[in-house]
Amino acid sequence: MKRYKVYTVLISALLTFLMVGCQADGDPFQTPEVQEGEGRIAINVAADSKMQTRAGKPLSEEQKNQYLITIRQANVLYVDAKVLSQLTEADLTVPAGYGYYVIAESCSERDAESKPTIYGQPRLVGTSALFPVVKGETSTADVLCTPANAGVKVRVDDTFAEVFSTYEMTVKAGSRQLTFSPSNASTIGYYNVTKTGLTLSYQLTATRIEGGEPATVSSTVVMQQGMITQLSLHSTPKGTIQLGITYDDTF
Repeated sequence: MKRYKVYTVLISALLTFLMVGCQADGDPFQTPEVQEGEGRIAINVAADSKMQTRAGKPLSEEQKNQYLITIRQANVLYVDAKVLSQLTEADLTVPAGYGYYVIAESCSERDAESKPTIYGQPRLVGTSALFPVVKGETSTADVLCTPANAGVKVRVDDTFAEVFSTYEMTVKAGSRQLTFSPSNASTIGYYNVTKTGLTLSYQLTATRIEGGEPATVSSTVVMQQGMITQLSLHSTPKGTIQLGITYDDTF
């Protein structure tokens, strides 16, 4: 019985020693608390037009002026799609805490399909890794932006130009329709595309030089995010249209 009491006392003392030691050293598996206060966020935006994982090219100040910045912490929104160059110190000063992230986008989804013309523009988007903001310190958010939409253009081969005098290519996805002709041969039309792609329907109407007879070709193609879909127009000497499809990653 005495031995039992001695063992009990020793075990109790050992547990007390371990508990005090853990309280003194801190739990290595527990995330340390951030002191209450405010810290600052610095934002570094880079763009990678080929969607590779390497570091992107730095943006010029003029390009940065076009990027929209959103700052969030979980479900808390601190800055909502504000131009990078117009961010104030008040915008970049936030409460200390964990789980911050920054979203950068070259333009909004709406503007990507409507500005500067109805043919739209490339849209690049990126999200930083989660980072903490520490009281009295500056945390840097690195954002690498990659293409979030896709483009389509028409290329006319010499074999086609020798047989047909003119053409009109109409492309459509959803309710949005664009038209390509010799008057805008170098134009690229942009569509917002998810990672799974977007089905684009197209219809070509061309007029033969000899006889002025029309010829029509229609089908569909899947646009891929970060790619330019090139619709190449070819023809046989007898006027049979051959349409080639290629993808260009120089977005």
